[in-house]
Amino acid sequence: MDGMTLEQLQVVIDAQIKPYRDQIEQAKKVTQSATTEISKQTSKIHNSFSKIGKIVGAIGIGAALVKLGKDAISVASDLDEVQNVVDVAFGDMKSKVEAFASTAIDKFGMSELSAKRTASTYMAMSKGIGLAGEEAADMSIKVAGLTGDVASFFNVSQSEADTSLKSIWTGETEALKKYGVVMTQTNLEQYARTQGIEKEISAMTQAEQVRLRYAFVTNQLRLAEGDFSRTSDSWANQTRILSERFKQLLSIIAVSYTHLRAHETAAN
Repeated sequence: MDGMTLEQLQVVIDAQIKPYRDQIEQAKKVTQSATTEISKQTSKIHNSFSKIGKIVGAIGIGAALVKLGKDAISVASDLDEVQNVVDVAFGDMKSKVEAFASTAIDKFGMSELSAKRTASTYMAMSKGIGLAGEEAADMSIKVAGLTGDVASFFNVSQSEADTSLKSIWTGETEALKKYGVVMTQTNLEQYARTQGIEKEISAMTQAEQVRLRYAFVTNQLRLAEGDFSRTSDSWANQTRILSERFKQLLSIIAVSYTHLRAHETAAN
């Protein structure tokens, strides 16, 4: 996220704030100059933002930027909350989800926020039924990534795929049928036999049932695995990346604003 160039940020802003694209283009040269000053000297942050604010006000997009600021703060707040869940759920293994989230936007079309929220929810559910350690962490991260591939392959939202794949932990079967996965007990038992598992499902612990459902569902969805990377150049996936990058842009804006306020407070 920190490695995004100004040009990339401009593309994201232009795409998301369509009603004001022409006005933003008019201010482009000046805003580039101001943001360059921001990156060089943090002591000039206030003056740079003031210059941008005057230009923005002159071209009539102040209201849009106010909304943008509110959205940015909301995303940053969500990210902070999710980070707390990551720290608690993954504990010493949080580096695994950090690594996953850092590349999720390019590999699975998921922002850092979406990636961490999805993986940490699965990890918390795993711990709740007695799965923990490396096994639970790897399982949670793999399914989190699979939500992005399923969304791409079946042309649904990542949040919808996320809801459906929670069935691995809950045992709910209906949501998976739209992806051609019929997770009846009979099918699970037949699959278990092919894997050399003789134990009856009714005699399994919750953790054992989740392991079986995980293996069954990921096997059934193996054609979807990797689909986002294979088709990342498609219009649908480029749009998805753009939307998720915008979420990351909002968090950048919020962090910059926080630093600005801290600088002002220290100066006073």
